Amino acid sequence: MFKQLETANDGQSVHLYYDDMAGLYLAFGLSAYYATMVVNAPVSFSEAMEMPVVLLRRSHVNDLRQAMTKLEHTQQSYYHFRLRTKVGREGYDKWLKVALEKTEL
Repeated sequence: MFKQLETANDGQSVHLYYDDMAGLYLAFGLSAYYATMVVNAPVSFSEAMEMPVVLLRRSHVNDLRQAMTKLEHTQQSYYHFRLRTKVGREGYDKWLKVALEKTEL
């Protein structure tokens, strides 16, 4: 499901998924990119998803709530935010390259 939503991201959506074990929200791909435009959060790379991932605390989610329109909230496990203006993919490739360089072991 996560990968499908990110592949179909229209340039305005931020999807967040709650990970019970980590106690963090995760944003992948374009959602991760858009989230980092609003909050300063750690970026890594998910080998399972084959895309970048941003780790978000509840305080980050609150900041995203202030900056974006909330479309959907399923209990504590999923948020769908909408950027107020379309950003698109411009800058994503550069951001991804920098994120990958920072996460190399």
